[in-house]
Amino acid sequence: MKTFISHSVLITLAATLLNISAAYGETKSLKSDFKTLGDNQEVIDRVQKLDSRQKVRVVQNRMMDRNNRVEVAMTFGALSGADAYVDTKNLGGMLQYHLTPRWSFGVGYEKAYNNLNSEGTRLYDKAANCQRTGTCNDEFPKIDSPIDTKLVSVSFYPIYGKLNMFDSGIAQFDIFTTLAYGQKTLKSGNSDVIAGSLGAGVWLNSFLTARIEGRYESYHDLLQTENRSQSGMSVIGSVGAMIW
Repeated sequence: MKTFISHSVLITLAATLLNISAAYGETKSLKSDFKTLGDNQEVIDRVQKLDSRQKVRVVQNRMMDRNNRVEVAMTFGALSGADAYVDTKNLGGMLQYHLTPRWSFGVGYEKAYNNLNSEGTRLYDKAANCQRTGTCNDEFPKIDSPIDTKLVSVSFYPIYGKLNMFDSGIAQFDIFTTLAYGQKTLKSGNSDVIAGSLGAGVWLNSFLTARIEGRYESYHDLLQTENRSQSGMSVIGSVGAMIW
């Protein structure tokens, strides 16, 4: 009788150890799947086996295909740090070809809208008053406002992830960097422009995206006189849609 009881205890312990080992192995494998962005349905099934009472939502795969796709976008930006006396805002458009989810090539056009800032207005008024009265030698500030900008760009998307939008849906985001080269038209003529940017984009659904980026650009102005080197930073927002 004692032998029978001992064998029963041993069998029960062995079964318990096997169950614990299987559950640990499944949990460990599940963690690995989460880290490697495994298959959605497979992960859901395995989580529910561990605890059927859990409500599970897994977001692993990209929600849209970005292989050989074409996107069009409207852009709006504000330039600062270039001409000290002018505030410039840009409104334009962009066409991008997404070769893969990580690489895209684009062309863009931006129309500039310029206004004197407070310092520029003060200096202009002061110089105009000097001309009227002839009592001082103040000169008008040297300004060469941009008219428009044309750019060719290449973008790289090294990081992507998913956002839970207050439990109302899942949105994918990308971190990207862009290099661009083109031509800036100013009142004094045309200048080459080189630009680089870093930004983030959120895909609202399979077709619509919203982006924000910070862009550094370098060019020359006062081309007929001083050929002055300029550089500035732009904050650019855009809304785009896949059209093909």
